[in-house]
Amino acid sequence: MSLINQMLRDLEQRNTPNTNSAPKLALRPALATKEKRRWYWLIAFALTLPLHYVWRQTYSPQTEQPALPAAPPQLSAPTPTQAPPTEPAKVAVPEVPMANTSLAQPPASTSEQVSQASAALEPEMPSSSPVSAAIPPSLEPAATPVKVQTPAQQADALYRRAKTGKSASAVEALLRHALQLNPKHLGARTLLLQTLLKTQAGAEELTDLVQESLQFFPDNLLFVKTQAHLYVQQKNFAAATNTLEQVDADAVDDVAYLSLLAAGYQQQQRFPQAERIYQRLTQFQAEKAEHWLGLAICRDKLSQTQAAAQAYQQALDKNTLNADIVDYIKQRLGALN
Repeated sequence: MSLINQMLRDLEQRNTPNTNSAPKLALRPALATKEKRRWYWLIAFALTLPLHYVWRQTYSPQTEQPALPAAPPQLSAPTPTQAPPTEPAKVAVPEVPMANTSLAQPPASTSEQVSQASAALEPEMPSSSPVSAAIPPSLEPAATPVKVQTPAQQADALYRRAKTGKSASAVEALLRHALQLNPKHLGARTLLLQTLLKTQAGAEELTDLVQESLQFFPDNLLFVKTQAHLYVQQKNFAAATNTLEQVDADAVDDVAYLSLLAAGYQQQQRFPQAERIYQRLTQFQAEKAEHWLGLAICRDKLSQTQAAAQAYQQALDKNTLNADIVDYIKQRLGALN
């Protein structure tokens, strides 16, 4: 700027009228006009230098790159199971407008802009190892299949419910349903028979249940005793005895079973078999007067006089028999003695 000021002062001094130089200027007008034009060009050139320097500093590619438009949003990285893109996406770079066309310098090369845009849009690869990337996505566990109960399992469930039932009718309904699902369910048949006996069900209903039960369980003692008892009520002692003989009497210690069998033998006048069973009963229940009375009658019929008198006396000593039976015992004791 100091150079420009100096040139301006020199120009003013030349333009100031000087008496000494006036003849010379008058003599050479053409030369003064040419020299004045030269100074104008020098001043214009001097004024242009700062503007050129400012432009170089502002638009130089080494100092600042031309501004690019905002890049599209960065693409999300692919999941491990997706294949990464083999080549970068091609992005169209729009032309950058210049602020001043007369002073603007061409922007950076198109290849550099494309490489910068591609680098900005290139997805970041996962840093996990190849082994972890190869692991397939976890599958949701399959739903646990519902277990379907078999008819036997359903019958067993109904039987357990019936065991805790309070109402006899509800218990009977559950047990009958269980037997429809599993006819060979021994627990359900046993509990149903006991329920019917408690409620004093009809003989026909009991007979049907017992006969059906004996087809599945011919050696079951409860079914055998119930069937024999029903025959005794019908005065069918032969059928009762045949039913009881399905079980080995020597292997049974059940008093009710043995009492039925001994009574059946006695009613059929099979006194030896009856006497043997009554002998066992007196061992099991020595305080029972009926067992001693049955043993005495069988021995009396077998002409075992002394043994019969002893059995009659045992029955009389219990003091649990009614008057008619007591009179009969006393009569037989008088005859045997």
